Amino acid sequence: MYPRWLSMLPVLLVITSSLAAAPAAPAKPTARVIYGLHEQVFITGLGVVLPAKVDTGADSSSLSAINIRPFTRGGERWVRFDLAVEGMELNDVELPLSHNVRIRRRASDYDPEEEKYYARRPVVELMLCIGNRAAAVNVNLADRRGFRQPLLLGASALREMRALVDSEFEYSAGVPLCEGVEDARRYPPLGDDKEER
Repeated sequence: MYPRWLSMLPVLLVITSSLAAAPAAPAKPTARVIYGLHEQVFITGLGVVLPAKVDTGADSSSLSAINIRPFTRGGERWVRFDLAVEGMELNDVELPLSHNVRIRRRASDYDPEEEKYYARRPVVELMLCIGNRAAAVNVNLADRRGFRQPLLLGASALREMRALVDSEFEYSAGVPLCEGVEDARRYPPLGDDKEER
């Protein structure tokens, strides 16, 4: 007679073969990478490479956008916006709305008529690529045209990328290396005529 476990062998083979065929989620890198104060970021869903300010003091990340309009599609909440980057025409971008976030305002941004110490901003999930690392990151949309870099990378994005920041470096990750970057539109860095905030 055969041992009892041999009768279960065909079932085990079917289960293990179906598990092996299932696509694996991208593994989060285990090793840390060091980024500088500024990095080039490829936003895969938008097909653009933008310079970003890396800011460990901000938890959330922010992309420069204007004409932000929420709407509903198929019962789901979406947002439509124009990318607010000088010299880059990318209008009526439509993405699913992840959620809204409250961002504390600076004293200079406080409007006494509104009596609010915070701004409410829509958040979308974007796949960001820095160097050879990519991660899905929640990014809020705000008008950043008064800032030198149109993208701000906050601490939550750095955790997703498993990154540390060294203030002695700039653009230490080099150019983004993710698939599709060859066809991306690139933003030329601004001159020194705008004040860094």
